[in-house]
Amino acid sequence: MNPDFAIVLNFKLKSVENIDADFLVKTARNIGARAISTNNENSVFKKACKKYTIALVNEKNGSELTADNVINTMVENRKNGKNTVINIVVAENDKFDKTTTDMLDIINNWMHMFGHAFNEGKPSKIAVDQDGFVLENRHANYQKYVFLRNPLPEEIIVSGIEKEPNRVEWIENRVDLKFNYQDKKLAIKLIEPDDKFEWQVLRIQAHRPEDDIVKTKF
Repeated sequence: MNPDFAIVLNFKLKSVENIDADFLVKTARNIGARAISTNNENSVFKKACKKYTIALVNEKNGSELTADNVINTMVENRKNGKNTVINIVVAENDKFDKTTTDMLDIINNWMHMFGHAFNEGKPSKIAVDQDGFVLENRHANYQKYVFLRNPLPEEIIVSGIEKEPNRVEWIENRVDLKFNYQDKKLAIKLIEPDDKFEWQVLRIQAHRPEDDIVKTKF
């Protein structure tokens, strides 16, 4: 499976009649999922997936998750290079129960902020000294993402950074963070982010190839 598919919504349909595949696939797209599976892989779902650029995959063994544990489960799986297949029960009227709706809202709020780093990150050998871990962008390895679990410390030490970065920032609102680099260790002073998420994410931006491009003046 494409490693960028960090979340797969596994729709479990109670009825295969009059399915609103467009609504279901759009729901997945809107919360940051890039793939779905279903117990009714028909042309209706294929058409909707093509419309919203969502992959239709063959994943039948999902997990029963809730608003209380879904983010931590997703993050722990990603830490180990795995995706998270979430079972979504769909009633005959294409509706979700309140437990499912609450969970989807939690995923949406978190993925709206950190979905890019989450989907495109892969495990890294870089280490952090607190309750967290580091992913690096599999498409642009000059970007590293530090996932930190609340409550946050005042400072973290990230080890294994080969060169001093250009910038360190919270992904949320792109708030710059002060840092000091020495002996391949990056000491980062943390400030409280605007929102209280169970897991926060900061970005370490290294030197990029485009930084060497000289701007032409006219």
